[in-house]
Amino acid sequence: MKKLLGILVLGLLFTTSSYPDSDCSSCASEAWDGYRDAKKAYRSSDLSDCQYYAKKAYRHLSYAESYASDCNCSDAESEAYAGYRDAKKAYRSSDLASCQKYARRAKRHASWTADYANECD
Repeated sequence: MKKLLGILVLGLLFTTSSYPDSDCSSCASEAWDGYRDAKKAYRSSDLSDCQYYAKKAYRHLSYAESYASDCNCSDAESEAYAGYRDAKKAYRSSDLASCQKYARRAKRHASWTADYANECD
């Protein structure tokens, strides 16, 4: 019984979410999703579509930033933050040109986030 309890405790220690992620695959995945949506925002031909996809990119890049922090990948974390900031500006834009400008920037940061996250693996 004690042996089983010991094994369970060890198992919990290694699966607890407070321990950093050993790789940054979750960050890279969210970054690519952010890239995809920022690209759709950038290529949109009307403001509401641009804002819709920019908001989705914003959400993915926010998650990517959190995952980058969890796996101690500071370069990916910085790029994700920059992309998150630009995606937020895009979805809050009041005209299509501004939305597309910030979405293009968010797309670039999302790509760099994924690159850095893959290097941290």
